[in-house]
Amino acid sequence: MKKTWIYGAATLILLGAVTTACGSKDEVISTTGAGPQVATTVAGGKAESSVKTVTSGAKPAIDAQVSKVDGRNVTITYQTTNFQLSDESMDKANVQGQGHLHLYVDGKQKAMIGKTGPLTLNNLAAGKHEIRLELQQNDHKNLNVEKILNIEVK
Repeated sequence: MKKTWIYGAATLILLGAVTTACGSKDEVISTTGAGPQVATTVAGGKAESSVKTVTSGAKPAIDAQVSKVDGRNVTITYQTTNFQLSDESMDKANVQGQGHLHLYVDGKQKAMIGKTGPLTLNNLAAGKHEIRLELQQNDHKNLNVEKILNIEVK
């Protein structure tokens, strides 16, 4: 019972700390490995300007890189071009050149992000992982613009 309570409390803390992901709440939590279940959390950084260049009618783009691997924690920095990230516009009417990111770890959606990072993925299991950032319109329609990072946690 104590183990269940700890996992329940950790889940509530995780859900409060991570931006709600599109779809079910199960998509926010990752359980990995054959041993005890470990929640993967996403910690966002401070808000900064998220747009390098804004050119009317130009195609949006995203650039991202792993800036730090510290044990089981991985920090990623990212920036958009011709696209403004916005927390406030999620689930609202589409605006050309505005929206948010969907973050996936190993094919499972973990968060929606409406500001520029850096972001930190905590408690990743040892091994290889695919991190995917996708640009989304305000209504969560995929713009088919993504950045994939392959990392290995030791």
